[in-house]
Amino acid sequence: MLSALAQYFSRREVELLIEELSSYHRIQGSPHLEEAGRYIRDRLSEWGIEVEVYDLPYSSEAPPTSPPIVGWFVEDGYAEIVKPKRRTVSSLREAWTAVVAHSPPGEFEGRVCYAPTYNHVQSCADSVVLTPDWGLGTYLRAVESGARAVLVFRRNAPVGAYPYFGLFPLIPELKYMRVPALTVPRDVAEEIVGYLEKGEEVVAKGFVRSGYRDTAYARVVEARFGGGDGEFHLVAHYCHPGATVNDNVSGSVALLVAAKALNVAIRDGKLKVDVPLRFVWVPEHHGTARYLRKVLEEGRSIRGAINLDMVGEKQCKTGSTLNLVRPPIVLLSRLEASLYAKTLEALPKAGTFSSPVEVPLVRFNVINYESGSDHDVYVAMGIPAVTLNQWPDKYYHTSADTIDKVSLRMVYSLGVAAVASVLELESARLEPYLHLVYGIDTLRASGEPLNARYYLYGKVSKLLGVELSVPRVEPPEGGEMVRLSAKGYLTSLYIRYRAGLEVLERLRRVQDKFRYFSTVLTLVGTHLLEGPKSSERLRFEVSGELGYEVPRDIFSEILDLAEVANYVSRWA
Repeated sequence: MLSALAQYFSRREVELLIEELSSYHRIQGSPHLEEAGRYIRDRLSEWGIEVEVYDLPYSSEAPPTSPPIVGWFVEDGYAEIVKPKRRTVSSLREAWTAVVAHSPPGEFEGRVCYAPTYNHVQSCADSVVLTPDWGLGTYLRAVESGARAVLVFRRNAPVGAYPYFGLFPLIPELKYMRVPALTVPRDVAEEIVGYLEKGEEVVAKGFVRSGYRDTAYARVVEARFGGGDGEFHLVAHYCHPGATVNDNVSGSVALLVAAKALNVAIRDGKLKVDVPLRFVWVPEHHGTARYLRKVLEEGRSIRGAINLDMVGEKQCKTGSTLNLVRPPIVLLSRLEASLYAKTLEALPKAGTFSSPVEVPLVRFNVINYESGSDHDVYVAMGIPAVTLNQWPDKYYHTSADTIDKVSLRMVYSLGVAAVASVLELESARLEPYLHLVYGIDTLRASGEPLNARYYLYGKVSKLLGVELSVPRVEPPEGGEMVRLSAKGYLTSLYIRYRAGLEVLERLRRVQDKFRYFSTVLTLVGTHLLEGPKSSERLRFEVSGELGYEVPRDIFSEILDLAEVANYVSRWA
């Protein structure tokens, strides 16, 4: 299968698609995002592939993931310091990421005040705030303090790179969007801080030309192969700033070239598709949630999904590892086993010193479920979804995420590996894969998380009909009962929508104390799909998935926030 598709690889075509798609400034809610979706549709249509476009209004609600979101556009943005010496510090003409996504328009001039943390912002009244501690809460505190503008940088960004940050205001929050926000390269910010530390006054001036849109669409593009029930989805988000590539033009182009190769192979009589296979390009999370709810309401059934996000990296430059991000253990499936095998097969390899074994020439790892991409939306609906992702990436969410960091061969290889994983699903060897991940997971855990993993693997092996020798463990019971009230992927944004801006401080505090917050939220929802459970049993199962015991006080606070959003309900 892979060899049949590999012959259609064209380095120049992959490169051209990347260049063209990345030319759009693909911020959610923007007209450029809609144009990028049209570009994807047009390429598929030109190749003779059946395609459907879903224009789903951002002004609609997709609980519990996406509240109504405002549309936005940007035309220009610029900032300079005029004292103690004149120099440009931010310019949209240098990088699309120079203007914070969803920044309001405006002009400004004033002295620069450095706020190293969120707590320092309130001391920067009537000034231009310079801070590395970004978040909506930071922006709102600056507005409340009477700041004239906000300049934000990232401490670990590459030298000369503009970071990518966004505001994502909800429609009722537009009244708080009062001052422009721009980004600054780290080295420029350090120069400004140096002036301030020497007691010199720094004055900045600039502008943002932007605006908000009453009508904006999350455009989802779907290419169709095969028919029948029980679809498989290959998914990639195509949003994010213009001229940035690995996140996630790489995944979007991987799907494009794989769809074209499959279509040509079918036309040439080399392959046929006997299952309903759908290629889906989405605005991350917000488009996915709206799309998935729509197709499920239409009565379509989905057996599994593969999500491609940041797949094309030159690891020698980005420092990344290719990770197969598994769904939760309770959603282990043959698709996961198939993708593991096909990914290994697709990667470049070399022989060892004195044996017939071949080893991958790129770093490759299998990791347990973590949130952060569009697999979340599928998983929270109980659909097995696997992600291929390269992480960490030293250029992530900066203007330095450019085409020179991309392996064109990797983009193509992982796209066709995803296709082959579905088309050769029935030949995938589930039993050895189950033994492999069981061994890895139990070696990595200890204490209660290890016992929980024994319990989870004992349960899933029975569901899959695979014999697995697992110690018998009974889950603990105790505490209040918890029931799922709203099926789906719960986001911090939706919690804010339901609870109001007052919840921002609480969310910040929990996330600062417990960095796995969003992963635990999704795992809570996934495990409650089975029915109500005691809080102790639920914490036990989630800890097993995580491989880390979630503290009771943290777990209780997470459930409190989920209940505020009407995601769960609890009773004694």
